[in-house]
Amino acid sequence: MTMATDANLTWMLESLVEQTAGATHALVLSRDGLKLCHTSGMSIDQADQLSAIAAGVQALSQGASVEFGDGTGGVRHSMTEFHGGILFIVEAGEGAHLAVVAAEDADVGLIGHRMNELVEQIGAFLIAPPRQPERTQQA
Repeated sequence: MTMATDANLTWMLESLVEQTAGATHALVLSRDGLKLCHTSGMSIDQADQLSAIAAGVQALSQGASVEFGDGTGGVRHSMTEFHGGILFIVEAGEGAHLAVVAAEDADVGLIGHRMNELVEQIGAFLIAPPRQPERTQQA
């Protein structure tokens, strides 16, 4: 992603949180847990931690889908309720996910709807291919 894209994406995430009752934090991450962009209400360490958590939840959900779903491993969205909040995760382009943390009394339908709207706007721009180790040239 370019810097302009990063700035636009940050603005869209901030807008999602500001305009959606109950939403407190949002971030975009790669499938392997690398944070790509996050709202300013989180520290860098919190964003890193949430990225790792969201990637883990999606990986577990994919395993459940393979075993108990139609076998494709597809995961549309995940939602985890915990004491004090709710974590929502949706696919947001090829190899990317959108995660939102909300208050425990948030309207889950509204948050899901707003997340889907955002994904429709940004999904085509969010392509996060898996990271590959750098190859060293052998002499």
